[in-house]
Amino acid sequence: MILTASDFYTYQRPSKCDLRVYLRHRGEEESPPGPYDEVIRRLGQLHEKVHLSTFPAFVDLSKGTREERIQKTKEQAVKGAPVIYQAALKANAELDGVRCEILGEPDFLLKEPGQYVIRDSKISRRITGKDHPEILNQLQIYGWLYEQTFSKPPARLEVH
Repeated sequence: MILTASDFYTYQRPSKCDLRVYLRHRGEEESPPGPYDEVIRRLGQLHEKVHLSTFPAFVDLSKGTREERIQKTKEQAVKGAPVIYQAALKANAELDGVRCEILGEPDFLLKEPGQYVIRDSKISRRITGKDHPEILNQLQIYGWLYEQTFSKPPARLEVH
């Protein structure tokens, strides 16, 4: 079974649904996004790209297969790249007796002495456990994946 950090987000948004992640992984057809959803998606992408443009140099790992991106993330982190965009992390775990591969794609890994900060771009203005627990859960999964990959925790988790 493969789970992604986004699945934890999807489970709770737009409303909590016990079947949404299961149905997606089975390939069930979803209703197409409405005009409002499309505007929100485009605004989110723009927000992320504008933030990316504030860095003078970065390594862009958004292209390639998942496995290539996972390997390049490790390589770039070992090299100490100052900014890694669209990193890919993977770890194995057992959840309720089922072996799972857990994947995550944080928007940014930002170098600090000896470690990285994980930063994800969101367009929400209130990131709290009450308003957006799915965002906090997604970041915690990224942090766990980072620790599984590099044998040490990230410097911190941030939302931009």
